[in-house]
This record gives sequence, structure tokens and C-alpha cells, in this order.
Amino acid sequence: MLASDRDNDKIATITGNGNVHEPADFDKAISATGYGLFNVLLLLATLPIAWTAVFDTTTSAFILASAECDLELTFFRKGVLVAFPYVAMTTTAFIWDYITPYVGMRMLFILALLGDSILNIVSSGVQSYYVFLLVKFVSGVLAGGPLAMVMTYLTEFHSARYKPRFTTWAGFLFAVANMVPAVLGFTILPLDWHIDIFGRGYNSWRIYLLICSIPPVIGLMTSAMLPDSPKYLMSIGRSDVALRLLRRMYHMNTGQPLEAFPIKTLLIPQKTQLTRPVLEVSLEKMRVSLYNTKLLLSTAYLPAFCFVSFLQFGSMLGFNTMRLWVPHMFIILNNFNANNWTSDTRPTMCEMLDRRAALPGQRYLNRSNFDDACFEWTINPVIYQNSTMIASSAVVFSFLAGFIMNTKLRKQIIILTAFLISVASSFGINWAQSPPYMLTLAAAVIVTTRIAGNVVTAVNVDVIPIPLRASSTSVLATIGNIAAIVGNLIFSALLGTECIVAFTGLGCLFTGCFCLSLFFPQPVRESPKKLAQEITTKL
Repeated sequence: MLASDRDNDKIATITGNGNVHEPADFDKAISATGYGLFNVLLLLATLPIAWTAVFDTTTSAFILASAECDLELTFFRKGVLVAFPYVAMTTTAFIWDYITPYVGMRMLFILALLGDSILNIVSSGVQSYYVFLLVKFVSGVLAGGPLAMVMTYLTEFHSARYKPRFTTWAGFLFAVANMVPAVLGFTILPLDWHIDIFGRGYNSWRIYLLICSIPPVIGLMTSAMLPDSPKYLMSIGRSDVALRLLRRMYHMNTGQPLEAFPIKTLLIPQKTQLTRPVLEVSLEKMRVSLYNTKLLLSTAYLPAFCFVSFLQFGSMLGFNTMRLWVPHMFIILNNFNANNWTSDTRPTMCEMLDRRAALPGQRYLNRSNFDDACFEWTINPVIYQNSTMIASSAVVFSFLAGFIMNTKLRKQIIILTAFLISVASSFGINWAQSPPYMLTLAAAVIVTTRIAGNVVTAVNVDVIPIPLRASSTSVLATIGNIAAIVGNLIFSALLGTECIVAFTGLGCLFTGCFCLSLFFPQPVRESPKKLAQEITTKL
């Protein structure tokens, strides 16, 4: 530590070799490492971690038909089941911001993946619906916390030069995980498997959940080999370790010797938040978050913030409701008893979704407890094959749309087109003439709402000033999770009572989003420097 720095109580330098030469801050040091093999291997090592979070929120949707009798599932219970991970993510997300600086993301990955691996294995043998809900809740806590921090962790290994392009491609590879549960469902769920494991019978949907526990197990192994990020190491005063890591990154990326790394000294703040009491730091973070949210709701920012919030709610409600319900709805359609249909017109989708019109329900029609009967659905592999194609389309088209929405006009055209297609598809899906047309319209809703959600994220970056952008992004993530909860609960309740309202309600919501998209907000012209000073002064 330099004497002058000790006297000023501001900056301390620690070298890797005992010499002090041109101290560099984190941004300069990470820029010197370049981009190459280290970054690629790091991305590959974190893929199973990111995929685990997607699996935790998706796999339940593919077992609804297979597990109906084992877990005594009704329409509404199914909605609660697929919504529960989002309930956990919404209610516990704020906790992780206060834990990460003291634990480190790498350690959180290890703990979360260990817990998630155990939970996935346990869920495959659960007999009780309520225990299964508890397992999915805890999985949602992990998915919304440590497992959602993967991108943040990765960006701490990249300079500003490479960060935007890397984030785009990493996001695409993370999104590929949406296809995998459908592929596994197509491969496993239609099979008539009954295997005895430790004295407990496992059928196809339980084996499906067991196989879906592979990503967290692989992620647990790869996360144990991950390094702590250099930024985190510097924040806890371990700049000697950070410097060695940066040298290794430089060596792997450039092929140059470790000694050729141009940075010899790292510059770090002497006083970090880790030296302060946890409660004090947590309260300060809470004050900053609340004050930033208050600013977003002030007159200057309210129009722009309400715009992105409403569109986020609409797009995420449509996307997470339809993508989680399409597999089960089309299994029911595939079990429709066409022989008993006597009308001259073709049945609507809601008429085909009526449980009394299903083949498995014919033997229960004359029973007083028909509504309590569970059905043994016939699982057609084509249903999950179609789900794979829909997930693939959503991932690819939303990724490609990101390359063309580089102006305000293009963003507005894309989001207007997306919501217009969603409106037409939602209103038309019930009266489509056959299941293939119904599936096409359902797929259109999923793909277009996914694209609309990406546009909303880009618009948020455009219209909200930098000092408030992190807070607005956090609020939007919470709004998206709330939309998933509301959508799945209401949609599942309506499917069993007022089916037509479920689809027309989506159409009305998308209509509101379309109309609002006609009035794109202007960027808030508040000076970022002035805004940052105002936040600091108020706190």
C-alpha cells in the first residue's frame, strides 16, 4: 500500500510482483486481456447454469397431462403449478442483491445448483401435489436469484468493447434451453415406462423429471471450476489474486506469456462496502432502490416508465401463458372424441377443450363426481414435436429481430406488427377450422409476444436515463414475473369455466398494447450527471 494513498484514505495499490508501475483500474485491466479462448470456455461452462433456470420454469408444463392422476390435477391446480416458480421469483428476487457482495456469485452458483439438483431428484418421486408445489417454489427462489445472475457474472470478464456482442450471442445460447424440455418431452413422455428405483415406481413423467435434473448436476461440476470474477476479487481486497487471473486470461486469449501482461499494478478503493456493517449497506441499497423507483414514478419519467411497464406486462403475460399451456391444450385436442360430435359445423377450440368431449372422459359422463375424475390422456409425440418447433421459432425470430431494431421507427414497426398479429391470433384461435390452424395461431402468439418483449427491453434502454436504468430494468423483470403469475392463474381458471373469455381476454390485452404502441415515448432528456448528483444529494 502506498503511503500517500494511506494518508488520503482513498486509493490503495497492490501488485502481483511487489513493484508499482502505472496502476490500472478494473476497466483498463480487463480491456488488456482481450477476447478469446478463455471467454469461450467460460461461456460453455456457464451454459448448464443458465439452462437450469429455464428448466425450473418450463418442465412443469410438459408433465401436466401425464401427472394428472398422480398429483390430482384440475385445470386451476395446473395453472397454480406452472405459476408457482414465478411466485417464488417475484417474492424473493430482492434478497439476492444484498447477499451477492458478501458471498460472491461463484459460491452462490455452487450452492444453488446443489440445492436445485437435489430438488429435481426429489420432485420426481413426490406423491403429494402440495409437496410438489413446495419443491417448485424453492426451485423458483434459486432460479430467480443465483441462477439469474449468470449474465452479470459473465459480463464482469468482458471489456466494454466486447460486452454488447458477447451479451447478444450468450443470450441466444441461453434461450436455446427453451427448446430442450420439449425435445425431452417428445422423446420420453409418450413412452409407457414403469421402472422400479429404490422400491418406488417411476413412470415416464417421473423419469422425464429425473433426466431434466442433468443440467443442474453438470452445472454444479462446472461451477466448481469457475473463477471468482476479477471485479469481485478487487472489491474484497484480493487484487493479487485478481491480477493472476487477469494474466491467465491474457495468456489464454492472446497466446502471449503471462509476464507480457501489460498491467503490473491494480488500483482499488481502500474502503469497500464489505468493510461496513451488512445492515447499514442493505438499508442504503434499499433507500437507493426506493428513491429511484420514486423518481421513475415522478412526472418527468412517468409516461415513459408506464409505457414500457404496460407493454412488458402484456407481452410477458401472453408469452409465458401460451408457451406453458400450448402443450397441454393440444394434448386435450388430440384426445377429442370426434365420433360423438353431431353438429354440422366443426367444433371450436373451446368445444374441443371441454373435458366432457374428451375420449378419456366418456366412462365418467354418468357419474355425479365427473369434475373430480382424473383422465388418462393419450400422449401423442407430435404434440411435443410441435412444441419444439414453436420454441425454436420463438428463439430464432426474436434473436434475428434484435439485429434490425436499431432505430426508433424500426422498433415501433416491429412491436406494432407483433401485437397486431397477437391480437388477430388470440381472437381467431377459438374459431380456427382445425387443430393445425389453431396450433399456427397459438405459435404466432408465442413468437410475437417474445419479440415484443425484446423490443420493450430495448425501448427501456432508449428512454430511461442511465442512473435509473438498472432500477427500471429490475422493476420490469418483476412486472414480467407478475404477468406470468396472473396470466397462468386466470387462464387456467377460465379454461374450466368460461373458455372463450380466456382467449378473447388475451386479445383485448394485446389490443391495448397495440394502441399504446402507437405513441412511442421520447427519451427523458434529464442530464445523467445532474440526475446522479440529485440521487446522491437526496440520500
